[in-house]
Amino acid sequence: MTKKKILVLTDHMPWGHRSIAKAIYGFLKTKEKEENWEVNYAEVKAELGVSNDIYTFICRYLPSTHRIAYKIGEAVVSRERIVREISLKSMPGLKRAIDWYKPDLVISTYFIHSHCLAELREKEKRNFKLWTVVADPRSIVSASYVSKADLNLVYDQVGFLKGIKSGIEKDRILVTGWWVRKEMYQKFNRAEVRKKLGFKDDRPVVFVGGGSLGTNSLTKILPALMLVNKKVGIIFNTGVDKVGYNLVEEYIKLFKKFGNDKVIIKNLGWIENMAEVLSACDIVFGKAGPNFLFDVVAHQIPFVAVTHVGGQEDGNLDLIKEKKLGWIKEKRNLTADFFLQFVDNPNKYLKMYKQGLKREAERNEKTWEIIFNKVKEEL
Repeated sequence: MTKKKILVLTDHMPWGHRSIAKAIYGFLKTKEKEENWEVNYAEVKAELGVSNDIYTFICRYLPSTHRIAYKIGEAVVSRERIVREISLKSMPGLKRAIDWYKPDLVISTYFIHSHCLAELREKEKRNFKLWTVVADPRSIVSASYVSKADLNLVYDQVGFLKGIKSGIEKDRILVTGWWVRKEMYQKFNRAEVRKKLGFKDDRPVVFVGGGSLGTNSLTKILPALMLVNKKVGIIFNTGVDKVGYNLVEEYIKLFKKFGNDKVIIKNLGWIENMAEVLSACDIVFGKAGPNFLFDVVAHQIPFVAVTHVGGQEDGNLDLIKEKKLGWIKEKRNLTADFFLQFVDNPNKYLKMYKQGLKREAERNEKTWEIIFNKVKEEL
């Protein structure tokens, strides 16, 4: 029997689209032998000029200003421009990927590529099915949907209704849940992981993270460390942001001069074994990006949003409140004050959102069953 070929495709940048692509690829790869599939993964650079650099800068240093770009992106004329002038610039790279892998099904997690693939399929009569992933759970621009795709994968009913409003036929929208990497549900020996990280007692461990790109908003928590008089562990995750990493390093050097031995700080920068590290933590302070948020939720750890990308991630704050996943503490004084309150009485806060976290974690774990059944149906 001829193997059916699946290509999971995304952009090359270290942001949410790539994380989702790796999650989908990783899961489908585990089904390769039993289903006689050939599953491949490809990153194709989107030809966006300086847009990636601008977006990275805004995410790290001026996240609230992105709200303006978001509003522009929701305008009809801008959607047409995205499809006509931007997505087609990536055609050569995408065409090479299709020619090389010859897929029966393409799952694209980057909407720019999805629009281009739809044009390629139509103009050149290519015979592959196309699924596109709507990579935001709440604040979704209409351009994220692709009317010519066979399926638009969305997180929940909000994405489904937004797709209908954006002109997508309802049988071309599939509600799946979020695409959390399977390893986030892996069980670890918490005590052993904590010991490996340098936390040898039962102190609470606070994870402070800004997602893959990093964010200077992590510095909001630094001044509060000087006021801590109880044992606590802090793990900083600055992603690919070298400036953020070096800033935390400098602070650690300064902090050590004060001789506060009750606080243990670990500056890990980019973390490959995120699932393992999170298993050792009690609470997370971080940027409210959807992939990072749902990774944390998979461990049933409460989330404290200290920043978010304006416009694009506004809805994530509503989602945190709606599903009872944690707290919103974005103002600098609120972040520091809440951190100190948690350290003073961690048990009080760790009990508050157990049910909401458990419910959401279990819901997203079912995502893979939905995708698996749909792929089998399609192929």
